[in-house]
Amino acid sequence: MVDKTKTRALHVPPEKSQDRPNDADDNKQHASFHPRHITLETFRNLLSHYPSTVERVNHGKLMLKLQSKAGKGSKRKAETMAEVDPSQERHIIAETDKFLQLDRWRYEDLPKIIAARANEGGQKGSVPEGAHLLKEELIDIMEWKTKHGVSRPMLMGMVKSNQVATITKSTSTAFAALPDADPVVAPNDAFPKASLDALTAPIRGVGPATASLILSIATVFSDSKKQVPFYSDDVYLWLCLTDFPEGQDAKEQKSSKHKKPNGELIAKYNMSEYRDLWNASQELRARLNNGVGERSGDGPVSFIDIERAAYVLRNIAVSDYYATQDPVAGLKSVKVMDPANNQIPKESKDDAGEPGTRRSKRIKQEVM
Repeated sequence: MVDKTKTRALHVPPEKSQDRPNDADDNKQHASFHPRHITLETFRNLLSHYPSTVERVNHGKLMLKLQSKAGKGSKRKAETMAEVDPSQERHIIAETDKFLQLDRWRYEDLPKIIAARANEGGQKGSVPEGAHLLKEELIDIMEWKTKHGVSRPMLMGMVKSNQVATITKSTSTAFAALPDADPVVAPNDAFPKASLDALTAPIRGVGPATASLILSIATVFSDSKKQVPFYSDDVYLWLCLTDFPEGQDAKEQKSSKHKKPNGELIAKYNMSEYRDLWNASQELRARLNNGVGERSGDGPVSFIDIERAAYVLRNIAVSDYYATQDPVAGLKSVKVMDPANNQIPKESKDDAGEPGTRRSKRIKQEVM
């Protein structure tokens, strides 16, 4: 007999009933970023700005690293931001290109590699058969995670300390344990608790957030009901804390109670928070996909799409999103985003703030 609590369907409001704020006049002027109201058109618009946004954000982080090495004086830093010599500029361009290659590897190449292993099997006697990760791949995943989001150097050291066999065996077990249940019909059964545990328990440096990233990469080419969302700061901030930009002028944004002054998210990164994100991601994807097909060329919304759109939202001040919008159009939201992580220095529009690192004590207690 099936437990009724395990077959409770996700509440997925229809696209047309919640895709606009209630005020008809405001509808003409505003496009809401609220998860319950965002339209498929607005979502796709955000998504289209991911390539330029991720490049600008990474470029900005490298500029700030250069700035920090120049000296502690604010005047000296300002001069450094404005005057980058050719060799420094070439270094920044080269490092940005390297990260963009890593970004493509994370989203495109690695999912194909894992899918191929699932179809062909591994080499008997050396690595587990079927889908799995190699140690160097997990290291590259962590490098992407810390460069794409908040830098946490201690996590990389912890990941590198793992044995090769531990990583291959644990990831193989986790991928094999992914449930077949439909997340819309039976969300509790579909939640990948066993797979997450198979990664977080034996692998040092891997908590629920990183485990969800690993599962997300491994399920890109799986059936949609088996795909797993990544617990990124950007998605959690948007879908679970409903914290997002209010308008075009980043200087007018209020400080967010969900982030530290350096832009770091205030979260526990535990299984309970990830379950909230998993549910919210499932609901948003299902609602947006209700509208897919109404216009030619639209494909289904994926969790990677949600992840990338959330990234643009959090870094919208350094994106070119507003440059492509109607000049009179603004944004309406219920909460606001802290500009500390988004402010563009006057000397360079490509710069973005780099959040500070998590204290070592907290890393030991709450591994992501």
